[in-house]
Amino acid sequence: MGVSTSDYIVIVGAGAFGLSVALHLSLRGYTNVSVFTKDDYIPFGDLTNVYRAAQDAGVRFFLGQQVDQIAYVSTLAGKKNAGIRTRNAGFYPSSLVIIDAGAGDTGTSEIGQSHAPDSLAIPLSCYTNTNPNSFVEYVPHTSSSVILLSGNLVQKSKMSLVGPLVVDLLEATSGQQTAAIPPQPLSRL
Repeated sequence: MGVSTSDYIVIVGAGAFGLSVALHLSLRGYTNVSVFTKDDYIPFGDLTNVYRAAQDAGVRFFLGQQVDQIAYVSTLAGKKNAGIRTRNAGFYPSSLVIIDAGAGDTGTSEIGQSHAPDSLAIPLSCYTNTNPNSFVEYVPHTSSSVILLSGNLVQKSKMSLVGPLVVDLLEATSGQQTAAIPPQPLSRL
């Protein structure tokens, strides 16, 4: 797929995974990273520290913005992410969407379908019910434009590894050089 450091990247969910990925993307030079979360706040504790560090690094946060759909465009290679749609009918373009699997909401499929203007808009809830045994994976048939993060198999002590892992995956896919960043506990970020 090839995501450049200036492409728009949307992260859906501001849990430990979403915040870790946002912070590490910005630390590696990605300049257009936005995090959307349905909550009006970031949880307290270590996540607050990661949130503040990500804000200081230039990550934009959209608190209280429920993401309902990922919109797609058709390409010669299949469909590709074009951006996200929020519950309040906002559209935010992106080259890559990263879904923190905890961001799903059981009510989003109804709302997503009632707002779906075409068959290329898919409710967010369709993604959060995928492979429970996977940790980080590209969603099939999206031209590597959607990544799903699932914490079912991850211990809390390993959560800080998610950000560097996703950035390494992106840079390996796009052929960019990776800068080695040693994993750090969330409490140290």
